[in-house]
Amino acid sequence: MPSKVFRDPDADFGWDSSCEKYYYGRNLFMISASESPYDLPIYPRLYRASKHDSVLWVNTFHELLHWYPNWKIGESILDSAFEAYPIYEMLERYDVSAIIDLNPRRSKQFTYNKMDINLDGVPVCPIGCEMLDWGIDKKRYRRKWRCPAAVGGWQCPHPCSDSSYGRTFYTSTKNNPRLFPRVKRDSKERRKRFALRTGVERCIKRQKVDCKLEGSNGRSSRHWNIRTYIIAMCQHVDAWVKETEKNQYKDKELHRKVKSILFI
Repeated sequence: MPSKVFRDPDADFGWDSSCEKYYYGRNLFMISASESPYDLPIYPRLYRASKHDSVLWVNTFHELLHWYPNWKIGESILDSAFEAYPIYEMLERYDVSAIIDLNPRRSKQFTYNKMDINLDGVPVCPIGCEMLDWGIDKKRYRRKWRCPAAVGGWQCPHPCSDSSYGRTFYTSTKNNPRLFPRVKRDSKERRKRFALRTGVERCIKRQKVDCKLEGSNGRSSRHWNIRTYIIAMCQHVDAWVKETEKNQYKDKELHRKVKSILFI
């Protein structure tokens, strides 16, 4: 396209799924600290609008490892746009726990070692009952499941084991990290961890809305990157100021309590 029509030569068209329309420009991809109380950005990156988020994640993740080789990333919390088996495999390779929401358009009942597996990663026995979680070997991320009839003490109409202990079944994150992630899909811990993902949305909202990133009339990659990183620096400065104020308040409270004790 001629530059007089589209004056930013490094940008292109992309699809905005939330607004259901095409737009011309860039895509801000942000890696943030999920457990930070201030939703701090770690590594902001600008790409052309036409690139899919899953592709951006792979590229940005490896860039992050390149620039910060001494960092230890414990887990990655992503939405259903990143729900692809190669991403699970990649994270397992780097010893990162994957907490990714299932994409309902690609999800269905699965079969693993001749056992049906539901969308929560729970084995379903031949009569349609979910097997019971009986603990995990954290070193190997291998989970044990037991027959619900044997545990509950009721008679199964079609028993699949002659043992009084009942049938057991094992699932391993190594064999299928998508079906059997390190943090079980239907657990309270996973719901608690996944809720932290909203921090990156607040981080991006701070950049785009509060600091008016989208209001810029920049026409080059250099301009957009400089503006994005300056805003990210301001976010960190705001966090430092709030931490300083918090510590000063704690010091005053401690001083007041000490004085009251001395007077008593």
